[in-house]
Amino acid sequence: MFLKNVYVLFFILLLTPFLHAKSILYKVSSPTSTIYILGSIHLAKPELYPLKRPIEEAYNKSDALVVELDPNSQHSMKVIQSAMMTLGMYKPGKSLKSELTPQTYRALETYVKKVGLSLEIMQPMRPWTVMLQLSMMEMLRLGYDPNLGIDQHFLKRAKHDGKAVLEIESAEEQMALLSRDDKEFQELLLRYTLEDMHEMEPLLNTMFKSWKEGDADTLASVVDSSLVVDPRLKKVYDTLITKRNYTMTKKIRSYLRTKQNYFVVVGAGHVVGDEGIVNILRKRGFKVIQE
Repeated sequence: MFLKNVYVLFFILLLTPFLHAKSILYKVSSPTSTIYILGSIHLAKPELYPLKRPIEEAYNKSDALVVELDPNSQHSMKVIQSAMMTLGMYKPGKSLKSELTPQTYRALETYVKKVGLSLEIMQPMRPWTVMLQLSMMEMLRLGYDPNLGIDQHFLKRAKHDGKAVLEIESAEEQMALLSRDDKEFQELLLRYTLEDMHEMEPLLNTMFKSWKEGDADTLASVVDSSLVVDPRLKKVYDTLITKRNYTMTKKIRSYLRTKQNYFVVVGAGHVVGDEGIVNILRKRGFKVIQE
């Protein structure tokens, strides 16, 4: 369960979103199909619920639920656990101390000492694994629960209702993205996680407020803010968000060619912004309405 929750946490780092006049919920139609796209919060607090009526109604009108990935499936759990134990660990002879730059290693050393963790235990872990675990611990400390995430809410609903569940990505694809053998990529993942850790609470508060009010522009600016601070992060951002947005949009367009309706739940960071799913669809000529 912990490994599954650690995996889920990563995708909240790409985004995070709550509820007012509108929601981060969009509708796009073809002559044969209607698709509802909901920007998700992967970890949340009890006060998130109940969700606004239009969100629940959109789910009810749909024939199938589409999620980034169902982390509850036996296959996904097996893939995630295997990746954490193999791709998440250095080969013998390497460690965080030998592979990280002195600057990032000192930052990690300072942080783990502050929160009372053992750096020695982390030494065999690759940066992406450390990043996930430290972030998960901080999110839990702040009161966010992966079991209360919107994805989990609708996965439970779908199971209860006997509704079909489709995955827009695979566990293998997502683990490959995180574990890529690129030293600079791994370094950036961990360095900026450490630098932003002290800002996580106010950042999440801002994102939740934006989500709650259906303020897609503010939400997008928060998601993109790290690129303004350091353009070097674009490499990570493009890999983990932008490229996936185009792949997800292609899959959504394929759903529009069917005769069914779909309720798509993906991280809010993939939905909003200039190269978010909604804007990509609009650039492709589709009329997308915020509900």
